[in-house]
Amino acid sequence: MIFYIRNIAATQEGFMNGQLIIHIVIMSAGIILLAIGAFIGATDKGEKKLSLHKAFGILGTLVFLIGAIGLLITGNLRMNLAHFYLALAAVLFLILSIIGGIAYTKADTSKKPGLRKSHKADVAIAFLLILVTMIFGITSIKLLK
Repeated sequence: MIFYIRNIAATQEGFMNGQLIIHIVIMSAGIILLAIGAFIGATDKGEKKLSLHKAFGILGTLVFLIGAIGLLITGNLRMNLAHFYLALAAVLFLILSIIGGIAYTKADTSKKPGLRKSHKADVAIAFLLILVTMIFGITSIKLLK
């Protein structure tokens, strides 16, 4: 499949190489995993599916990190684009949300409401940053020509 993606990318106008396509696919997978985790967390009443919510959140964040590390390894990391800094902020908020979620599961009952609000706020900010990052990523593809 990777060879197929690279062949398609090679036929583009020269600015969308296979590594960029793979980056887009990996990041899209991360967004899907995070969205599934968020949906499970939002609809779970009584914390019956907390482990599933946690697994999707952590897995989605790890997929994002893999996408970023892939760019670093291939030398395609562009630290001069706003996309990079927005993505970095989004990943930091995702990591904060994981920390907040873990703290929530280990906290006393009296502290859980505040930790849950913090966790939800971190996730909301992360999703907003991801959305803006996607927009900047799409618009900056033209700069990579």
